[in-house]
Amino acid sequence: MPETRTISVTEELLTLATGLWTTRAIYVAAELKISDLLSDGPKTITTLAEESGANSEALYRVLRALAGMGIFAEQDDGRFGLTPLANLMRTGVPGSLRPFIIMMGNEQQSLPWSEALYSVKTGKPAFDHVFGKPHFQYFSKNPDAARIFNEAMTSRSAPEDAAILSAYDFSRHESIVDVGGGHGSFLAAILDAHAGTKGILFDMPHVISTAQDKFSQITQAERLACHSGDFFESVPDGGDAYILKKVVHNWDDERATTILSKCRNAIADHGRLLVIEPVVPPGNQPSFNKILDLQMLVWTSMGKERTEAEHRDLLFKAGFKLERAIETPAMVTVLDATPI
Repeated sequence: MPETRTISVTEELLTLATGLWTTRAIYVAAELKISDLLSDGPKTITTLAEESGANSEALYRVLRALAGMGIFAEQDDGRFGLTPLANLMRTGVPGSLRPFIIMMGNEQQSLPWSEALYSVKTGKPAFDHVFGKPHFQYFSKNPDAARIFNEAMTSRSAPEDAAILSAYDFSRHESIVDVGGGHGSFLAAILDAHAGTKGILFDMPHVISTAQDKFSQITQAERLACHSGDFFESVPDGGDAYILKKVVHNWDDERATTILSKCRNAIADHGRLLVIEPVVPPGNQPSFNKILDLQMLVWTSMGKERTEAEHRDLLFKAGFKLERAIETPAMVTVLDATPI
């Protein structure tokens, strides 16, 4: 085996500072579907260039750099093959992150991040500053960008759903209300895993109309009710468990507390509230969620990631006690709370 090289602090800082270069290189490989082209086995750079429509020398330089990071592997005969990281860039495989990587390479990410200093100086989202409107309004006028965003979020959600289901036993609940549950993919996963459980999907009217079309095609439809409304005003009664999956982090403390309070008004005294969020660890511990919090700063007007203590305080203000925080392998934590 080759000897492991110790890098200097200078090289370490340079590697971190040039992360944009890495992002763009990974994006290029994803856009060209290099991992898909390698799904049947290693190939030469000439073959990969022909099949992807790329310049062979330029493509080699990209793949050589990515192979040095563990994304792809250059073999002794010059062919390139997949690695576990590269496999996650294949289209349609379980856990594929290709849609998320594609999103990270488009202008809806690069332009706001080029104005990150604006966000830090003003506390306002650079996305609004660059595009003149909040990102959800932007997506309503730009369907291609909305499609890429939705596909990216779906690619991140699938492995999260599996991790949450393995960490928390939903079978103890007879009826689950998924508040702000979007198109219902997480609730569908719960109902699929637990045949004795019923579900209520709650979101804005235009979201629920699409979700109803989806659920009409699956076996869980008879155990599901779809309700529409505004969670700042009220949420449906009737559940012994309420779920807020990656909802609270979209809002400031005041609005987050309002959403939690509406859940408190609806939940039975014996019920459980499950707030599922990326939780920021304390101190100097490295965490993807700390970087994700910067994305919230640059992209959203009110969103942020919180520590466990901050979540506990929000829950208490809304009438809940945090009983336990269940970590999962998917970088989200299940915050299990009961009514006070």
